[in-house]
Amino acid sequence: MRPAIVLCVLAACYHDPAPATPVAPPPVRAPRVSAAVHDPLGYLPIDAELVLSLDATQLRASGLWKLLEPLISAKAGDALGKMHTLCGVDPLQSVRQIALGFKDLGDPIGPSGVFVVRGLDRGALLACMDRLVGTAPRVKIANGVVAVAAAPGEHPAAFTFAGGSTLVAVLGPTASPEALAAVLRSGAPLRGSPVFTELLGQIQTQRTAWFALNGNSQAFDKFAGLGFRPTAVTGSVDLTNGFTGSVRLRLDSEDHARNLVGITQGQLAPLKAMVDEIELASEGADVVLRVGMSEGQVKVIAGIFGGLTAGP
Repeated sequence: MRPAIVLCVLAACYHDPAPATPVAPPPVRAPRVSAAVHDPLGYLPIDAELVLSLDATQLRASGLWKLLEPLISAKAGDALGKMHTLCGVDPLQSVRQIALGFKDLGDPIGPSGVFVVRGLDRGALLACMDRLVGTAPRVKIANGVVAVAAAPGEHPAAFTFAGGSTLVAVLGPTASPEALAAVLRSGAPLRGSPVFTELLGQIQTQRTAWFALNGNSQAFDKFAGLGFRPTAVTGSVDLTNGFTGSVRLRLDSEDHARNLVGITQGQLAPLKAMVDEIELASEGADVVLRVGMSEGQVKVIAGIFGGLTAGP
């Protein structure tokens, strides 16, 4: 399955003819633009297991962008090229921020939730839809809302623009224009979650990317065999000058944190010669990993583990 942002971008380039007979139910319209449009956490659901944010502007300014850009383009296939050619929109250059809040991470079809893309040009994309005469049986467009019916092995989706450049999408078994309208009315529900607020206080959100994963996620089930289950994982990455990253794994006791550090510490020794900094420590009930690398070290490690090479 292509990345969710590519799905949105591609779907926005199709335009089905309007039905000859008006649909009986009233059209689902996006509510007025709210403060959530400008909130980095805007529209993300309060029941999300995973919350992730990427500052695309910082990413493009990074010295590692030449390494990452061709990888992203290759993963997206010809979708981004079509967007540029047909709609005059280049997401790799225009997107400012991507945020998502997903749950059901263990679902075999894929997770459900909301993602938000800031920096896409609403006017250009809507004008593109009006110009194109395409056929896409699964895609329906009405009143600025795009609905993508489910295909085998995929969830349905729906998305629209909450502002001039803020695209909001819902994915999952119940995704629909009505569900999307409810998300848009919700504002920024995560701001009202005491648990998430506490986790957010541990994260350096000014960095290029950050995430928070709560203990309800099935992703933690595999830890059961080790005798403990994390209650949360948070982390952030800064690419403004090489690579600086940290991950904080919260356990249910200080003893479990100390034991895990003791078991894992020796496994980091081979990496110490390859990076500027790598440190694993327990802080209360948290296990904290910090890593620092230069751009050159990142490229060497990427080449070793992924056969990756930097662009020209």
